[in-house]
Amino acid sequence: MVRMARALLIGLLLMVGTGCESMEESMSLRKPTARLMGVQFREADAYGATVVFDVQIVNHYPVALPLLRFDYAVSSRGERFMAGASELAIQIPVGGSQTVSLPARIDYLNTLRRLGSIRPGATIPYEAQLNLTIDTPRLGAITLPLGKGGEITLPQLSGVDVDKLLGEIRPL
Repeated sequence: MVRMARALLIGLLLMVGTGCESMEESMSLRKPTARLMGVQFREADAYGATVVFDVQIVNHYPVALPLLRFDYAVSSRGERFMAGASELAIQIPVGGSQTVSLPARIDYLNTLRRLGSIRPGATIPYEAQLNLTIDTPRLGAITLPLGKGGEITLPQLSGVDVDKLLGEIRPL
């Protein structure tokens, strides 16, 4: 009877040990998560504008993760008015959450042209699609697709005749 109890106890300990290792392994393979918090313009002039995508990223790994690149597309009422990509060199800290601001420089006048009759200062609905590429130790480079909709106010251009400048841009 004692022998059987010892064998049972040893078997139980082996199962628990294997279970912990398996649980640790599955935690190491858990993908980072991200959420697009918002989109905003930071600055604009006749030569361009900076659009900033604020993204919250949660790193479940026990090591910092490099955020390698992002690509984006923004549309209003189903019409895409800006898109692009940017290489990055940002580290997401170990086992935590970080909100990062991802800037993209755009041709603002061309963006206004794509929006048609909408002018600086207007608030428009938007839908943003963002893909983040993160390098993980176990899964390699992965892409996290994000999306968000809302409203965005187009920045004013002080001292610039927007209609005149837009008239000088040739049709696409």
